[in-house]
Amino acid sequence: MAMLNPVIILHTDSTATFQINLYPVTRQCMIFWHSGHYSNHQVRRRDMLRLLVDLKQSAGQWVNRFALA
Repeated sequence: MAMLNPVIILHTDSTATFQINLYPVTRQCMIFWHSGHYSNHQVRRRDMLRLLVDLKQSAGQWVNRFALA
């Protein structure tokens, strides 16, 4: 039986990131950069939730603090 891996797609207004895809089941985060590159990172689910719930948190600060740390 195949396991589903739902994705949450966030289009950002950041100057560095274009889009952030969150995969909560596998704890993966795919970041698409304005330069045309993309990168994959393992992120805790509580940090994914922090990005979704905290409206004051900017996408760029979240990427620097939780994905790239």
